[in-house]
Order: sequence, then structure tokens, then C-alpha cells
Amino acid sequence: MNKISLIVCNALVITVLHFSVQGQGVWTWMKGSNVGASVGNYGVKGVSAPTNEPPARYQTAFWTDLNGDLWLFGGVVNGNLGNDLWRYSVANNEWTWMSGAQGMANMSGVSGTQGVPSVNNFPGARGYGANCWTDNNNNLWLFAGYGVDINANTGAMADLWKYNIATNEWTWVSGTLTSNQAPIYGTQGIPAALNTPGGRAECKSSFVDAQNNFWVFGGQDAFNGVFNDLWKYDPNTNQWTFMKGDMVLNGLGNYGVKGVEAPSNLPPARLSYTKWKALDGSFYIFAGGDFNNVNYNDVWKYNPLTNNWTWVSGSNASNNPGIYGLNCDPNVTDYPSYRIENQTVSTVGCTEVFWSFGGFEGLQASNTMNDLWLYNSGNNTWTWVSGSNSAVQNPPGNFGTQGVAAASNMIPCKGGVGIWTDKQNNLWVFGGFTGANGTLEMTNDLWRFEPDTSCFNASLVSDLTLTPPADLDLCAGESTSMINISPTATVHWSPANGATPNADTTSLIFNPTTTTTYTVAGTEAGVCPGYDSIVFTINVYQNPIADFTINPNPATLDNPTFTLTNTSTYATTYEWQYGGVTFATTQDASKSFTDVGTYCFTLFAYNQLGCVSSITKCADIEKKAIIVVPNAFSPNGDFVNNTLKVLGEGFDLLNFEIYDRWGQLLFKTDERTIGWNGDYKGKPMEMGTYFYMLEYSVNGKFLVMKGDIALIR
Repeated sequence: MNKISLIVCNALVITVLHFSVQGQGVWTWMKGSNVGASVGNYGVKGVSAPTNEPPARYQTAFWTDLNGDLWLFGGVVNGNLGNDLWRYSVANNEWTWMSGAQGMANMSGVSGTQGVPSVNNFPGARGYGANCWTDNNNNLWLFAGYGVDINANTGAMADLWKYNIATNEWTWVSGTLTSNQAPIYGTQGIPAALNTPGGRAECKSSFVDAQNNFWVFGGQDAFNGVFNDLWKYDPNTNQWTFMKGDMVLNGLGNYGVKGVEAPSNLPPARLSYTKWKALDGSFYIFAGGDFNNVNYNDVWKYNPLTNNWTWVSGSNASNNPGIYGLNCDPNVTDYPSYRIENQTVSTVGCTEVFWSFGGFEGLQASNTMNDLWLYNSGNNTWTWVSGSNSAVQNPPGNFGTQGVAAASNMIPCKGGVGIWTDKQNNLWVFGGFTGANGTLEMTNDLWRFEPDTSCFNASLVSDLTLTPPADLDLCAGESTSMINISPTATVHWSPANGATPNADTTSLIFNPTTTTTYTVAGTEAGVCPGYDSIVFTINVYQNPIADFTINPNPATLDNPTFTLTNTSTYATTYEWQYGGVTFATTQDASKSFTDVGTYCFTLFAYNQLGCVSSITKCADIEKKAIIVVPNAFSPNGDFVNNTLKVLGEGFDLLNFEIYDRWGQLLFKTDERTIGWNGDYKGKPMEMGTYFYMLEYSVNGKFLVMKGDIALIR
């Protein structure tokens, strides 16, 4: 917060040593001026243009939205406090002035009604470490910082604001609009409506947890000292909770044993600028300092589940020079030199790996840095990636050609910058103070760093990609597969039924019995695990069931045409075959023949996916049989109808029997030329009704006929 005075009080002529170490990765000067104190170009509010660019500034508030665009608000703008809001599109390399005042220095905001959004609202001008975060709904939040209050006084602010990107509206959410409010701690661990961290600045160390709660550590009050307290804000209840730390300024803290978590551990009070949250939800802080030229390079880890701190890396002594070692050499012995107003950011898709860039040697120092470091919390290693070591005073860098990446490009030394990572995990750095030209100047240059991950043995981009099965429509009993899954990935799926991995888990085979929606998630193995999740539905269709009837069966040569009536289910198309040759594709079919014999037909029934069922049925064409058994005869010797015979054609007589009414067998023959003459054992039978049973065959089929006859004398 005291850097403005350095411009006046420390008008130094600095001997610049042109020494730098080129790291792994390429810097590109993307936008802005390569000289200090640029007035920028606002353009038209809300309209993107290639010529737009923010004026030079230092200690701006900054965000990355969920779409990957970069945002900044206010800061120290060429010596004054600003409240302009800007958006930078990575896709088209253009700035847009979105909200706030143009060229209005130290302006009070317009709060409107607390809790009510409005396009007319905007926060008062501020800089010096205002905190900012993006929530899970893509809203931008702004808290505290050194600014201009509702009475046009400057001081440490305690107000909390929310900006809705979709509607371009600010909302004053909570906190007083007057500066320099004292903290109200309440009871540790207990939220309360009156609790407040109070007015504070230089408090960028913060994180957002999975429940959208905002956590903030340390910072300074207006004039008296620095904090080491930790606070949590719940946006659902709009209440603060004091979680940990001293309730007085300038607490000395307690390092404990490096690497060992303990309830008594506590970082010393400081201005701090780290925004690191690990994959397990832990929060990290690094470096910072106080008003007495005590500056740090220690790393601390906070565990929200236990409410405990752990000193994990760096020195517990103040103003430690660090150990630079070799460029691009990840190890546990190297770590950066002490500093303040370095800015930090988490990588995207790999929250185990964090960036730290530049900063000042101390609050009253004029030496700025351009070293870029990567800290891997997974193995507690630091990697010096790019820039100069601490022995180099105010390294100037090399701009090269705007928009052109080159190995010789190097960002100048800077403190109090804005910093982001995009969706491709390129690092972006904007503005800040630089001492590269012999005196401290504010800048508005925008840089992109494209990292070469071979430098630090960690993949920064989540490159695991899961692809749904190519075939999402199945017939019952079929299967489909996800293929080409990375052999180092661990894959989980839900529901568990109907899915089986192959032996090396490079594919996942699905064979559900009913239509099922699956969620498949995978995590890539390694230091920086890639992650992907997909949802898809596999539609299972009923298999067709082929069936048909044949009519008539049997047929005769008088009518040798078979009608085939389709009775299939779950089918949409059909194919009829005889002798392996298709003769119809209609739902029903018919076919005629000219000879007696047995004829077999096959029906193929297909559903909408082409799944098939078939059935074969046979029918006969037979000779027409004529069988006549007279219903009466008169064996009276007049040579007319004296004998009862089976008459007709087209059949073979197997057995012809005559019975009386008591069931007595009177006559039997298997010869068509032989008939019954009405006698039994040589004696004429009485007139009356008698019964016959006829057994015969037609076209090889055994048949039986029964009836009665009248014997007349």
C-alpha cells in the first residue's frame, strides 16, 4: 500500500544488470504499452475493440470467469484509485471497458440498496490488495482493499460486492461503506450477523471451497499493522465466521515442526497475496511481509477439515534469500527468495500445481523481480521456471514484437500485477509496478506465458478425454464399448450394472438389458491428474420375434396358393424366402405351386436397428380325396345297393369295420372291392341302424372317419 510514496521518495537511478535465465516456456507481449504510465484507451463502454486497453495500474483486483475470460477492477491507476471494470477476451485478444468511471480518480461508489442489484451501482475506487473471487455461478465477488468510502474518505474497506456478468449489475452485499472499521470477531468457529473482518487491505490470500464459501487470511488494517486471522464467509447466510488466528495485530505466529500439522501452528501476521487451493480442499499461503521490513518465503498449508495449519516449505527466518539452484529443476531444496506483492494463481485442471510471479523485496524496497516459480503441493517441490534470480536488480526483460512468441522474449520485473491462467493453462500477467527503467513506473502491458511442462515434470492441462461409445442404440443381448481409454486412467461408472472393463481397462464394455443412462468419470494418473466426465444414454430395443401362419394347410391342386399371414412382434421390416431365395418383402405374402408336395417358407423379421429373428414353417399340397360311405343299403337280392362299400378316390383304405348297436364287430375289410352284404356268420341281420369306423390315408396321412348306416330290407 506504500508503493505510491516510493515514486516520490525513491527517485533512484538504478544500475541494471542485464542478466536473466531463460526458462522452459515462451513469453509473448500481447497488448498494452512497452513503456510506463500509459493512459490507455477506454473506447466505448461495453464495446470490444482492438484499440481498447486499460490505463497503467498496480494492485488491481482480478478474476477469471468460468468461460476463461479475464477481468480486472480498479487498482492504483497512474497514481490514483480507480473503479473501472474491464474484460479481456482470450479468444479475440481484445479489451472491453464494462463498468465504472473513465478517468475519474478516487471516486466514491454508488451502493444503491443493500442486496438489490442495479446497473447504476458500482463500488468505490480502490486498490492495494482488494480481494476477489469467482463463484460457482460465474458471479464476480469483491471484498475490502484500500479505497474511497461513501464519505469520500480513503482507508481500509470492509464492504462486500457481487457483480453479475450476464446482467452487468453490481450488488452491495454486506459490510459497511465507511473505511477503517475495526474487526468484530465474535466467538471463534461460530457465525454471527455482527461478525466482520473489518476494514483491511493487502488481503489477497483467499480461496473458495466446494460449498461456495469464501475464505480470507491476513492483510493489514489502515495504518497500524497486519493480521494473521482466518475468516470464512457464507453467501447463503451472509455471515462471517472467525476461524483461526490472533485477534490482535502483528501476531508472531508459531511455526511448529516443518511438515507436521498441529492445532498450535499459526503463520506470522503478514500482507499476503497467495490464491492457492489444492485438490483435497487445502489452502496454501506463500511469502508476504509486514510494516517492519520483515518479509517471508515460507509456505503454509491450512486444512479446513481440522482447522489446523502446517508449515510445509521455505524458511522460518525473515528476509531469507531462498535457494535458486538450477533452472527447470524440480526439487525440495530450492525455494524463492523473500518477497511481497508477488501474485499467484492456481493452474486449471490441476490444483496441485501453483504459479508465483515477481514481487518486491519488501514493503519499503524498490527492487522488483521477474522470476516465475511453480510449486507442486503434491510432492512439495519448487521449480524455478523463468526469469532472473534474486541477485539481479530490476531485470528489464525483452518485449520483442507484440503478438509474436519468441524464445528471447522476457517479461520485465514487476510487483502488484494482475495474474490469471486460461483454459489451456497459459499464464497471463498484466500491469503492476516495474523498476526496469531505473525508477518505479506503473504499466499496462499484458503478457502470456506458454509453459513447457517438461521443465517441471507435471502436466498442466487436463488431457484425459473420455468418448462415449459409438453405438448408443442396441438390441437386447448386444454390447457396445468405450475404447482407447488411457491405460493410466482410473475410471468409475454409474450405475454399475451392465458395464464391464476389459483386462487392462483401456475399454469399457456395456451390455445393459434395458435403456440406461450412464455417468463415466476418469482420473489420469500422475503428478497432475487429468479428469473428464461424460453422461450418455444407451437405448435398448426389443429383439423382433418372427412368426406367421399358413392357410390353407394342406392345400390342394384345386387351390395351390398358400397365404402367409405375418404375426411377428417388435418388427418393422420383413423378408420372405423359399428355397433360400427372397420372393417378397411385404408384411404378408402368398405363393402358388403346381405340384403336390411339401413346401417350406422362412420369414426374416427386422426391428428398426436391423436386428433379426427368423422362423421356418412348412405346408403341403395334396391330392384331393373323395370318400363316400353310403348312409343306407338294402341287401334284398334285387342287385341294387345290395352291398355296402367305401366309394371314392384319392385315398388308401386301411380298415373298414361295421358294428351293431351293442358294439359287436360284424364286418371288417381293408379291400375297397369288398363290401358288407348285411350278413353276420351267414345269417342276414335285421333291419336297423349300424355303425362304421373307417381308417384310411391321404397323401400319407392317417385319418379316421366314423358314422352310421341304415340297413333296409
